[in-house]
Parts: sequence; C-alpha cells; structure tokens
Amino acid sequence: MRRISLDELKPGMVLGRSIFSGLNAILLAAGQTLDDRYITLLHKHGFGYIYVEENGFEDVNPQDVLSDVSRRIAEATVRDGFDQLRDVVRLESEAGKITREFLEEHADILNVPQIDEMSMAVSTIIRDIVNRSVGLVDVFAQVTGATYMYRHAVNVVSLSVLLARQFGYTNRQLRELGMAALLHEVGKITLGDEYLIPEHMIPDDEADFYREYPTYGFILMHNTNPALKAERLAILHHREWQDGGGWPQGLHGDNQPPTRIDSHEQGLIHRYAEIIAVASAYDNLVNGTGELPQRLQPADALALIMALSRKCFNQAVCQVFSRIVCLYPTGAMVQIQESSSFGFEGYYGVVKDQSHDPARPVLILYADPRGRRVRPKTLDFSHDPDLRLRIMS
Repeated sequence: MRRISLDELKPGMVLGRSIFSGLNAILLAAGQTLDDRYITLLHKHGFGYIYVEENGFEDVNPQDVLSDVSRRIAEATVRDGFDQLRDVVRLESEAGKITREFLEEHADILNVPQIDEMSMAVSTIIRDIVNRSVGLVDVFAQVTGATYMYRHAVNVVSLSVLLARQFGYTNRQLRELGMAALLHEVGKITLGDEYLIPEHMIPDDEADFYREYPTYGFILMHNTNPALKAERLAILHHREWQDGGGWPQGLHGDNQPPTRIDSHEQGLIHRYAEIIAVASAYDNLVNGTGELPQRLQPADALALIMALSRKCFNQAVCQVFSRIVCLYPTGAMVQIQESSSFGFEGYYGVVKDQSHDPARPVLILYADPRGRRVRPKTLDFSHDPDLRLRIMS
C-alpha cells in the first residue's frame, strides 16, 4: 500500500488501512473501494491522507507507533475522563467556563476524573513502546477536529515517551512524564467548549484568556492529588520558552539535556515540560492543529522545530528528536533528488521500511524520472551518504 493525500484520491482506489472517525468507530474499513461519496466523506472529516492498496506495494505495511489495542484503550480513557470534566464544568457554570478562584475553592468537584484509569493507560502505552522496541517516530494516528483533545493527548504521550527513553529515563520518570503529557491540555476544558479547538482558530482578542489554560491545568492536578508535583509543574510549564518569551510565567530554560528532574527548584522550566513542548508542537504541525492551519510534512515540521530550538524549545531535546523522527513516513511517495548510487536521480519510489537512519529509508522504485512505470525494485539507501529525497504526498 502507499500513502496519498486526499487531493490525489480517485474513484476506484481501494482503501489500505481502516479509518477511524472516533473511538472504535470505523468510518471506512480496509478493502473498501472508494467512490465520490466516500471521498467527499473523508474530506468532510478533515483527514490529510490515507493509505491505498496498489500493485507492486503489497509489502509496504505502515505500523502505528502504538498498537491498535493500546491506542483504543488510552483514547477511550482520556475521552471518558475529559467528557466527565466537561459535564461538571457545564453544571457549575452557565457560561460553560470556570474562573480560577472557583477552581481553587471547589477542589472536591473540579479535578481530573478517572485519574487512576489514566495512570493505567499511560503504563499501557509505555509497556507497548518498550515491548515492541519502538525507537522511531514513523506513523501515528491523525488528529481531526472531532478527535482533537483525546487523540492529540495520546499522540503526545507516545512521542514524549519515545523521546525520554533516549535520555535514559527510569520507569517512574516515564510514568510521571506520560501522565503530564496525557493531561497537558486538560486546563482547556475549564475555559469552555469554544476553546477546545486548534490554536490557530483562537481569536486574537481572546488569546490572553486562552493562555490561562496551563495554570488551570495545574490547579486541576493539584485538586486531584497534591502529591503529583512533577506532573502539575510539567503541565504548567509546557508552553514556556527557553528565552523567557513563553507563557504563563515567562520562565527561562538552560538548553541542557533534560536529565536533572529537579531543575524547577532553580526557577527553570521543568524538564518534563521541555520534552512535552517538542512532542506537542510536532504533532500539531503535522496535523495542522496548532498555530499553523496547514499540515506540514514530517521533514518540514522537524525543520521548523529545529529552527526554533534554543529560543523556544530545549536545544538538547530537539537534537535528539531529530534523530528519531522518520522524515519520510512508511508508504510515502518520494523522488530521489541526489544519490551516491549512480543512475537513480529523478526516480520515484515508495518508502517500504525505515532504517537505522531516519533520513535514509528502504525504497521500492516504481517509475523513472519521466514518470514511466518500471518493474518495482527494492533498494536499501541506509548507507547512502548523499541521499536526498523529495516527498510527493
């Protein structure tokens, strides 16, 4: 199968992977032949790309960072907890939003529901990543408007855990980080339903109020369990910048590897928050759910994050992240721009597998520089020092 954008869809194509519109709700099942009605439906739901079956690419089998079972469990837990909190907010406020003072005074009802279940979901994600020996950021679930809150949360946990493992975090640290990542945007729920949207849709005149959500999340976590100190600090700090230009407190970072977890005692950004910030930004950039409305290709998203390293994001975290992000997702169509293998410049291929180098995958060549189909041929470019690819979809 191969990955294509929705703009490339044509009637008669066969869906390669099932598409979920929500929790365990299959929008279209793998094997479905697409027609105009189904293509319109996919556009309506806001998907950026899908996988289709195609002769010659039967061996291309993209795998999510998480197993389907682990993802469904985690997403269901987050959605249920967030929905319960939304119900409480609606009951306690006619305007559908809660003030900071009200949050602090009503710890008994304004806290994070199902915190134990969420902790178990985080443990499931960590165990899944460790047991499956996942080391690279390749394919993970798309975020759409209807799934923004809970699917983004689960994606950020997965990316944060993958990153933190590169820094040698213990199981306890991974659990703390994972819980903070899962709930890093929980404060948005108390702002009101109109703020549970991608950031680029927030009106400029409401930006100051919107920027209260990390503080509200901090209070919710304190109400839930005051002992969760690292988790609530990470939630409070995840929008802070290394140069002090972030919010809500204008804290600074030191751009050092996030290994000393007690750095917050020195008035710096909490180390977990520095990891969550990069993971959240990347997921938003590739899904078009952050400050930029358009979806970026992985290579472009990573390039933007690297450009903002040291100023916005922890430089050490960005450097490690750049080594585990697959620039060309499995199933993506690419064109070879440069190669040390003579004669392959200009050829088109589909990414079959990832290698030890995220920038040098295994390709199935299928067309010459003029676009004429050739007999599919698998080539491993993992040791090609000159390889430069251009992603086509």
